[in-house]
Amino acid sequence: MSNRIECVQAMENMTLRVIFRDGTEKSYDVRQMYASFPQFRQLEDDFSLYQSVQVDTGGYGVSWNDDLDLDAEELWDNGVCTGRRYELDLEHRLAAALVKAREAAGITQKELARLTGIAQGDISKIENATANPSLRTLKRLAAGMGMRVQLTFDSRAATPYNEGRRNEHADHQ
Repeated sequence: MSNRIECVQAMENMTLRVIFRDGTEKSYDVRQMYASFPQFRQLEDDFSLYQSVQVDTGGYGVSWNDDLDLDAEELWDNGVCTGRRYELDLEHRLAAALVKAREAAGITQKELARLTGIAQGDISKIENATANPSLRTLKRLAAGMGMRVQLTFDSRAATPYNEGRRNEHADHQ
């Protein structure tokens, strides 16, 4: 599953604004769940509960409590693209790119760990944007997937494009 969530916001009319780790923004109407899962109606009755939505650890979904949650694939598949894209920080772009590359190679984290000698836990941290891998580590990961690392410097980084950044104090991308 590569469509992991970066952030979520409860909007008016029972609609969630979801930003995925690739920068895609989608709008998801929670009311579409009512027919199959009537328990979601309680979100309409309890606005403070509705507004308490949070991204689950790892970005695999969103939840309000132990009984009410949606996985990232549901939000991706049935959400409506808003046409907006967000420039995510470098760590999150790297994480999304690694997950996408690994899935394109058709291998699991465990298999990639075996192929590269890098601990699966470390690969997981990189994919969750909680680790800062060295270039050497990235090269080993790429080689394990039969790929190579590409690096580009983009002049857009010099413009004041801060919308959608997770850390508004981060000046470098």
